[in-house]
Amino acid sequence: MAPPDGAGGGLPAGAGERLERFAAAFEQLDSSVYPAFAAASHDPRERLDALERVQAIIGPGSRRAPILAALGEFRQFAVQSATSALGGANAVLLTRANQSSPEERLRFLASLELAVVTVILWDEIEPDERETLLGPWSEMAARAAAA
Repeated sequence: MAPPDGAGGGLPAGAGERLERFAAAFEQLDSSVYPAFAAASHDPRERLDALERVQAIIGPGSRRAPILAALGEFRQFAVQSATSALGGANAVLLTRANQSSPEERLRFLASLELAVVTVILWDEIEPDERETLLGPWSEMAARAAAA
């Protein structure tokens, strides 16, 4: 998984490399741990407030398209990863079960999207606000930003 159009692709300076490092860490996660990242700490109102905040930062300009493309890449990878975990030998042997509810899966994707946008906009968001937006993704995002 890579940022659209390679490193950067219309993203803010440094965001492409940061996003690549975050993507590499995300790809290493087993889909069975996705529910742990469902951002239960974000109630629906907090999530809406956070989404409004990042929408305001992104604005209607030219960087909207590459950010949306990056979000699509992450969503697609997450859905494919979770779906493939349910097939093949796991399905036959019943060694993996998708025990998360549809609501948990939606919370996971919403949490992932906030994390991806926060990683992209890292330099434009205050540290305390990053923590709020990232929730359970904080450590992974901080490592991607520090590398």
